Amino acid sequence: MNVFTWTTYALIIAASCTSLAGAELGTELPSSFGPRGFKSGHLTLLPALAYDLTYSDNAARANRQRKADWLSEYTPSLAMQLKPDEAISTSVLYEFGWHDYVRDVARDYLSHHAVADFRAGNLFVEGLSLSAGDTYLQSGNSSALDNQLLAFTRYNTNQAWGKLQYEFSRFTISGKYTYGLTDYFARVDAGNDYQTHGGELEGAYSFVPKRLVLFGSYGMLRTLYRTTNIEDFDTHTLLAGVRGTYSKLDYSVSVGAVSAPLLHQDIEHHGPTFEAKLSYAPHRRLLAAVTASRRFVAGVHTGVTTDTDLNAGVSVVLTQRGKLAFDYTRNNSHAITGFEQLSLAYSAAFEYKLTRYATGTISYTRTERDVSSGTGGYLINEGHVGLRLAW
Repeated sequence: MNVFTWTTYALIIAASCTSLAGAELGTELPSSFGPRGFKSGHLTLLPALAYDLTYSDNAARANRQRKADWLSEYTPSLAMQLKPDEAISTSVLYEFGWHDYVRDVARDYLSHHAVADFRAGNLFVEGLSLSAGDTYLQSGNSSALDNQLLAFTRYNTNQAWGKLQYEFSRFTISGKYTYGLTDYFARVDAGNDYQTHGGELEGAYSFVPKRLVLFGSYGMLRTLYRTTNIEDFDTHTLLAGVRGTYSKLDYSVSVGAVSAPLLHQDIEHHGPTFEAKLSYAPHRRLLAAVTASRRFVAGVHTGVTTDTDLNAGVSVVLTQRGKLAFDYTRNNSHAITGFEQLSLAYSAAFEYKLTRYATGTISYTRTERDVSSGTGGYLINEGHVGLRLAW
């Protein structure tokens, strides 16, 4: 599935789930050009239909013997918003996709994508809020930058979560539980199936309201394989940092440590971690954002690695209907076994509102992957055009 298709997913989710804010880098075009949906009382329905055509000069992501192909994608979707009260909202999205490789370099596949989100504020007492959600994806392929999913293999994932948060004076306390699973359809891939259970506690103090918030968090994630338990492990993450908004600058910086003990072996790995996020919008036509992190990762398929990630992007509203975005992504994954993998992606995309109901896109993406073993790397150049109809 191409990069811009995932951006479309993010835009739909952001429209229907207020918690998933800022899904696409960039300022928004005037709302007069956006879909309004079909409203009945507190209910709003947002149907959409998208067509994407992507040319890839290396459709099979091969290190050698590169083969070009065209990927034709059809994705109808329906989003629903229900807000019976100012403090209560529910959002649901379903999207079906058919993905056809014109020259059959890779296998055609269908996809199902569904998102549900529920919010309730001032629950029983003022300041207490409850939120919950679920995201389901079934697909026959994964992103070229993904380290944890098998490519060109049919699988489904599900991520469910629930969060309780209480705000009083300048303090905020929250607790969150997550459950996830990844399941491959082919029996030969069953050894890669796993599920996760996680919990996170966070406390925050607004030292300077909105501008300077001090926070600390502890999270635990348990990973359990389906066919064997010898590699089951826990991941413990402890973070402390600051975040806030100052004028037109949003920031968040945190540092901490991660440990990953195996449940059935006397082995434990640990290392430092940090994350930084900055976004700057001097006016509504321009937005620049940078996210950087260095994390100790107990990967399900990659083993224990130290990952250094960088993402930088700029979005500019050129005209009342047109927006241009540039994006750069870098991932360096270094395993404790000595294996090293470097992944890079460069993209440029232009979006134009043809009418209130129709949006055209054109983009280019270059993806590079180098591995220390000399095999498994690839270079992909992709050109994409798309049309989305939304009511």
